[in-house]
Amino acid sequence: MFSIALIGVVFGLWTRTTSPITNTKDESSRGVFVTKDPLQALDQYDGVALPVMSNVSIARCVAATSNSSENSSVETGEPDTKLYMGEMLPGIAHPLQVAEISAAADGPLWKLFVAEGDTVAADGVLALIDNRVALASVVAAQSSADRKAMLDAANAKVSLAEQFLNRIQQAANKKAASGLEVDEASSRLSEAKAALQEGHESQRDAIARLKIEQARLETYEIRAPFQGTVIKINPHLGETVSRGAPIVKIADINRLRAELFVPHSLISAHRVGETIELRADLPGRPLLDAKIVFIAPLIDAATQTIRIVVEIENSSKQLPAGFAVRLSQTSAGSDMH
Repeated sequence: MFSIALIGVVFGLWTRTTSPITNTKDESSRGVFVTKDPLQALDQYDGVALPVMSNVSIARCVAATSNSSENSSVETGEPDTKLYMGEMLPGIAHPLQVAEISAAADGPLWKLFVAEGDTVAADGVLALIDNRVALASVVAAQSSADRKAMLDAANAKVSLAEQFLNRIQQAANKKAASGLEVDEASSRLSEAKAALQEGHESQRDAIARLKIEQARLETYEIRAPFQGTVIKINPHLGETVSRGAPIVKIADINRLRAELFVPHSLISAHRVGETIELRADLPGRPLLDAKIVFIAPLIDAATQTIRIVVEIENSSKQLPAGFAVRLSQTSAGSDMH
């Protein structure tokens, strides 16, 4: 009897110490102990309390941490501008206009009128391909188109034929000339007028040919399409160039243009025509003023950015094209500081 009572006491004590922790059917199969509140579960191991968390509890903690991070930005209503500034790609300040002028005719490069670095006017002649044959064709066409003497002679014949016809008609009225003579005089006048008309038509054809030859002569000239600076000359004097081969490259660097992709939350307060501040990757010129000339009406769904185009004044030509620019913190807004 004493043995049975002792066994009962031991069993009761063991049950009391283990009752706070119960094994669930699902979790016990994986060897995980769970309480009603898994975040506060303790494992009794050699008298030392150690926290034990189930897989469900770990998931709860991760979700809570993630939600806390997201809610912090949602509650404040302010974008993470520091992250935006780090992620924003720089724009490149390009010349407003760049043109690589090609040859429109074949032949040797005969004359060069500019050097690299020269400023040229719009429609100014930069170089000349050998055009002596084309020039001779223009002179010949000019001579053919100049038919003043021939037209003057044709006009004189028409005038004489008109006078002769008038006299014959007067004589016929007085019965001093026959009808046949009147017909012959009238025929002579018609022939003179036809010759004059043919002379005018020939002159028009000759003038058209002259214009064609003059246009062909102009293809031997390399002209600037706009005012700019010569930045490269490809061939040397005397080298034979082919049609379409690049000859001179010019750029208008009086103004520079750059494209920026800016988070829409940072550019929403700005308008076209407004001056903003850019940070430039230039020694000694970290900040530059730029004018907004275009703001895209669409937001890029993937990046949540808006494309803007800005122009930088460079009439002094102190800024070299090709440097990187970014939106400065001042232009991005006070929350950038």
